[in-house]
Amino acid sequence: MHRRRILNWFSATFVANWPTKLLSLIVAAILWFHVLSVEDPQTTQTLTVKVVAVNEPSDLKAIKLTPEAVELRLRGRESALAQAQTGRIRTEANLRGTKVGENEVPLRVAGVPLSLAVVPGYPSTATAEMDTIIERQRPVNDMVRGDPARGFVIEDVTVEPAEVTVRGATSAVREVARTVAIVDVSGINQSAPFEVETEARDNRNVAVSGVDIDPPVVTVTVKMRELNVKYVPVRPVLGDPPSGYRVAAVRTDPEIVTITSEGNLSRLRTVATLLVDISGLRGSKSYSVSLNVPAAMRVEGPAAVQVTVTTQPVGAGYTVPEEPSGDEPAAGQDEPSDGEEDNATSLENESGEPDSGEDTDQDGTEPDGGADEGAQPADEQDNRATTPPQGNGGGT
Repeated sequence: MHRRRILNWFSATFVANWPTKLLSLIVAAILWFHVLSVEDPQTTQTLTVKVVAVNEPSDLKAIKLTPEAVELRLRGRESALAQAQTGRIRTEANLRGTKVGENEVPLRVAGVPLSLAVVPGYPSTATAEMDTIIERQRPVNDMVRGDPARGFVIEDVTVEPAEVTVRGATSAVREVARTVAIVDVSGINQSAPFEVETEARDNRNVAVSGVDIDPPVVTVTVKMRELNVKYVPVRPVLGDPPSGYRVAAVRTDPEIVTITSEGNLSRLRTVATLLVDISGLRGSKSYSVSLNVPAAMRVEGPAAVQVTVTTQPVGAGYTVPEEPSGDEPAAGQDEPSDGEEDNATSLENESGEPDSGEDTDQDGTEPDGGADEGAQPADEQDNRATTPPQGNGGGT
């Protein structure tokens, strides 16, 4: 009885009026494929993928694969192409059974989703150049970049371990002369260890690729030491003014600079500038002048200062000078006569740049006397090479 009911239901559902039902199913399938082709059509996308080596022998290294990349054409629905992780698609070169030298190896596309198909036409083989793997010990050199915080200096740098093992193809390992560990010390003011990755370099300090370094990370310990610091005034060193003129005022900007040194700075009272040539100055002028700092000392900040000098005719009362304005003569400055030639002033007007004021010997070196003057008492210095007395409105 139960079996008869099932047969009656099957006959009424599928057999009765079956031509109409079959036609309806076919029409539904056609409509579904039509809508799918309109809303999500089939399309082709071209993709360039890298050739990677697989099944590489343990004692050999692939130093070159030709081609390095191939173009693949993927076909599928637009939605499938949009959702596919193309970064996982690759072309594999099977290196199993290769020997030293050139080998022809098969290529296989991998990582393609099932919803996509690869259009035939891509290369099926590649050429792999193989080389024997060797290991060598190479030293680790530190390479420090940047400047520590003001008032600090690097006392010592140590690297642990001092040597690493470089492994790779014979041709590549032989190019490696050393490895370097680059550490940036910008702004640090205390000793500290740094974990740094090493890089293989050749004799020209060019990076060498295709090798493995063991260990890949080393510890670089930078030991810092604080310097002696002193704030001292700037003492401008002036030449002789023109005949009939005197120095009426001198001003420096900045007036005080910061000096650091590993040695004792207790005897340092001032820092002199290089000689400022004012032999042709009639009026006011600003000079950019370098500081004459001894070799064992260092200026924190710019190593040059602005020195503004004002000269007036002898016997004239001192007046506050106006700021010099480029090529125009300052207040109280005499115009040169037709026959008079002022080398310093004309040089500035022609070049448009202020005179640096640097005084050098014929061989280009700085005069020795300037470096020692900074440590002498102010009352023992040459009056001609210092600022005028405060009573004349000068001095810094």
